[in-house]
Amino acid sequence: MSWSACTDARALSTAMDVILGFMSGTKHVVLIHGAWGRGYSWGPARTAFEERGYTVHTPTLRHHELSLAEGANKIAPLSMRDYIDDLAALVDSLDSPPLLVGFSLGGLLAQLVAARTRHAGLIAACPGPAAGIFAPTPTALRSFGSLFGRHYLRPRPWGKPLYPPTWQRFRRWLANAQTEETARELFADAVCESGRVYCEMTFWFLDRGSASTVNFAAVSNPVLAIGGEYDRVVSAGVVQQTARRYQRGTYAQIPGSDHFVFSGDALPLTMGVIDDWISRNHILADA
Repeated sequence: MSWSACTDARALSTAMDVILGFMSGTKHVVLIHGAWGRGYSWGPARTAFEERGYTVHTPTLRHHELSLAEGANKIAPLSMRDYIDDLAALVDSLDSPPLLVGFSLGGLLAQLVAARTRHAGLIAACPGPAAGIFAPTPTALRSFGSLFGRHYLRPRPWGKPLYPPTWQRFRRWLANAQTEETARELFADAVCESGRVYCEMTFWFLDRGSASTVNFAAVSNPVLAIGGEYDRVVSAGVVQQTARRYQRGTYAQIPGSDHFVFSGDALPLTMGVIDDWISRNHILADA
């Protein structure tokens, strides 16, 4: 069989998968958590998508199911490429293209997954910056130094686990607009994150593997980039630049929200923005 015939056969197979998936009526959404989190961190947000008729998938990044102590050394050396391989395999296993939703670090991971998989649309909420995106503010720089500075001062930080911040730093820089109860729930049971992943994202210009480089042109479906009005970690400039990199990108800001746009009082506002964007772009309208 010729190469062109093989390519045509693969294209036909993919097309048939998409058609059969839509015929099944299943609307898949894949929710990708952020740093220090797990799949079940989505909590009420998962319920909100289920109430809208989605089959919800909340994968836990590799080794993040382990306790903080057990997972630290296993997570530390993982690359962003390891996460993407796992997530892409999940997306490719579904019977129809899903809506991809990522939060924080997961917002960057969702973009990288979207560039190499079939999907119905992409939502990047308070996303970590892709390679080449840089929009610091004084507040963002202070929060970055408080949350991550000590890690980068360690010898060979790319081989060390990135431990969660203290409660005081978490409350000040990440959950600054949440109620005490919600903030405590978000902080509980945090796990380590990969020091290598954060070096790949922060020092992307030194990364020969280009792990955080997104092929924006490969994403032709609608993209929604969401920011929080009072997010002290990911500036509005980062979210706006993310939206502008895509042919069909849209930017939205959640009023009164901190970094956690899928939590607490911000959740219904965020879901309202998503509902409107899905309706205007006819995403999964045939499912």
